[in-house]
Amino acid sequence: MKRTLIILATVGAACGTPGLAAAENWTEVAHSDKATLYIDTQSISQKDGIKRAWEKWEYTEDRPAHYPITRKYRSARFLNYFNCKEKSTAELQAIYYDEAGEVIGKSTTDSKDVSFSYLAPGMLSEATLDFVCKTKSRSKP
Repeated sequence: MKRTLIILATVGAACGTPGLAAAENWTEVAHSDKATLYIDTQSISQKDGIKRAWEKWEYTEDRPAHYPITRKYRSARFLNYFNCKEKSTAELQAIYYDEAGEVIGKSTTDSKDVSFSYLAPGMLSEATLDFVCKTKSRSKP
């Protein structure tokens, strides 16, 4: 089994498969009675003053379905841009998971079409922005 994983990791690295080439490092940045929010510190990067990182939301109960998904979901991952100077964010990609961890929906926005939004004070999302902006970037996106 170990040999298979090593071979898969080697092949993944050689082919540029990010899931196999670089380990995720999820760090809890905020929580409430309804959700826990994590940032993958390995994914934090910066270019032209804009940071980019993956965030993960894990909910204590199923969340209602909404576009682009047609089923309730239990967790979600978002690839976001973070404008630290303006204190705003923009979503590039969203992946939704059911309680078993199966992907039930995805959405992607072309980077040239993203729209930045300001975060309301006191929301869990504000903790993401603060954490990403204070964390040293790994590389350029």
